[in-house]
Amino acid sequence: MKKKIFITGGTGFLGQEVIKRLQKENVEIKGLARSQKSAMLLEEMNVRPVIGNMENISEWKNELQSQDVVIHCAAPVEFWGPWSKFRKGITDATINLFTASEQIGVKQFIFISSESVLQNKKDLIDIDETEPYPQEPNSYYGKAKMLAEKYIRNTSSQMKSIIIRPTFIWGKGVKALDTIINKIQSNDFMWIDQGKAMFEMVHVKNVAQAIYLAIANGIDKDKGIYFVTDDNPQPVRSFLTKLIQTQSVEPPSKNISKSLALILANIIERIWKIFKIKSIPPITRFDVAFVAMSRKYNISKIKKDLQYKPIINEMEGLKEIKKYND
Repeated sequence: MKKKIFITGGTGFLGQEVIKRLQKENVEIKGLARSQKSAMLLEEMNVRPVIGNMENISEWKNELQSQDVVIHCAAPVEFWGPWSKFRKGITDATINLFTASEQIGVKQFIFISSESVLQNKKDLIDIDETEPYPQEPNSYYGKAKMLAEKYIRNTSSQMKSIIIRPTFIWGKGVKALDTIINKIQSNDFMWIDQGKAMFEMVHVKNVAQAIYLAIANGIDKDKGIYFVTDDNPQPVRSFLTKLIQTQSVEPPSKNISKSLALILANIIERIWKIFKIKSIPPITRFDVAFVAMSRKYNISKIKKDLQYKPIINEMEGLKEIKKYND
């Protein structure tokens, strides 16, 4: 019998890869589509579109009827803006979808969270999923994901739930690379503390594989949280240099200290908030943490529970990006 799966965010960078991976199995997929354009894209991927959004779940929640799994990928992947946007688009949306899925009788709920739920001020070295939440993550994105995680973990439900925490997701078509290249070209790019901080990344195909394994091997798991990485931590400068070079661009050697970068980020954030400037600040505390906060995660839990191992390595991923842009 075909497993029935409902996905949100199916037309996004990660969602499209998840759909490609799942369609190698005996599955039937429905996907939430916010527009006719998104619906057409889903249809091209042989996914049945459901027109709706995360704010009108009550209008389409009957589409969750008889679904075995709900995969919640949709979220505004941004790190600047008012708290209300993140609370509404991430925390409230996740809670409402989780509640609707439970009421309808969905068997398994998979929430795509983020490593950012743990990011505050301190380095995260050799930690696992037992690491406690900080009092306040350093981004509204991380805070919203954290509150959604807490709701899922603290709610008694007949529905099994799994939380996946990817690190920096990269791969062919990743928008973050365009942002970095634009900063280099406008002379706004610089390393922080020479780029020596340890960094964790995960290829989009490896995240998709982890989500598939959560469905295949995690059906009996409940309220499990799993970091997913490429299992290849390295200095941020090492990885980003290789990523940037796929665009035939060499990163500059300009450098700033972490302490000075944080001072600048704090000042700039205050200016943007006081004057209610709508554009994204050139540097924020989250930007600084992204490249200056060392992270190295113990992923033995996902290897043991879900039988995870990366299906694409760094060399293959970089070659794929270079070919895509040639």
